[in-house]
Amino acid sequence: MTWHAVDAVDRAVDATRRFLFPFEAVRWAKLAFLALVMAGGGAGASRVGSASLGASAGGVGAWSEPVPTELESVPAGVERVAGVERVAAVERVAAAGAERLARLDAALLAGIAVGAVLVASVFLACSIAFRLAFYDALATTEVALWRPFRDRFRQALGLLGFSAALAAATGLPAVALAVAVDPAASRTVGIPFGGASGSSTIASAAVGAFAASAVALALIGAVGSRLTFEFVAPAMVARDAGVLAGWRAVWASIRESPGDVAAYLAVHAVLAAGVGIVRAVAVAFVGGVVAVTGLVALLLAAVPLGGVGALIGTTTGTVVLATVLVCALAAVAILTLPVTLVVRTYLTAFEVSTLAGFDPDLAPVASTLAARGPSESAGE
Repeated sequence: MTWHAVDAVDRAVDATRRFLFPFEAVRWAKLAFLALVMAGGGAGASRVGSASLGASAGGVGAWSEPVPTELESVPAGVERVAGVERVAAVERVAAAGAERLARLDAALLAGIAVGAVLVASVFLACSIAFRLAFYDALATTEVALWRPFRDRFRQALGLLGFSAALAAATGLPAVALAVAVDPAASRTVGIPFGGASGSSTIASAAVGAFAASAVALALIGAVGSRLTFEFVAPAMVARDAGVLAGWRAVWASIRESPGDVAAYLAVHAVLAAGVGIVRAVAVAFVGGVVAVTGLVALLLAAVPLGGVGALIGTTTGTVVLATVLVCALAAVAILTLPVTLVVRTYLTAFEVSTLAGFDPDLAPVASTLAARGPSESAGE
């Protein structure tokens, strides 16, 4: 029996080599950008968050108008003591102010939460759109950024909405289970059958059954999310279809081969762990070299400042220390970027090559990148 995932291991190596080489600086720069943003991004989120906070804080003045003391609203003829009336008026003003402040805080928090969700959704959609642009590059061997991003953004929104709905449908039972087993909530849960021991036994059995169902749903959601982004997304690019049409096409190809899907998940986990170790070693090596270089630079900078202690005890030293640290982090990120690109390209090529084993029409891979399998070579 032929396992598509096993065959795809070698095919992905060939596709990665043909896709990335011969080396072209501009091409690699574009691909490196795609490799970075495919994993998500948050550039500019702090600026947007600060702007929203500032806009919300700007409305505080709307609540600063003077509140009437209502001292004059007491009907004439009513005997009162001036001191008591003043205390009552102050209490009413304080209560009104506290109520308005509470409403303002709730509105501010709600606005911040909504703004954060919107910003995160936009950046996730952009990340998914660039992922689809990477599939476009595999399909055409031409690396572009803006045009495929613009053309695939609607599909990215569909993928984002589908994945959010899938996560909600499969994750809510687990949330409900966490609430149900909470000590504060469990005291209010009871089943009025028999005595206390009978109720406890039935409740425990019900919680156990619900927990098993929640775990099963969570596993289904995890596998569904993996297949959505690793099989359905490239199929959407290959057929220029929506997420539901892509799922129907992929499901028609994989439903008869559950063993192949399980093998794919297992092989993918092994490959991801392997390339993760390689990347960690590369980052550690580069980080060590950069750290030594940065330390030498700090020692040289400490001489005119009056010693190593001046790097921390003076403003100039603090600026120098922060500059060297930022430069070191940037150097590690830039020097390890080629490794990140190769790793991302290989894993993506493996996913697409496995999908091609199920149905070649669903895989967005150019014919110049597709390696022939053993059966194809033997048939010639």
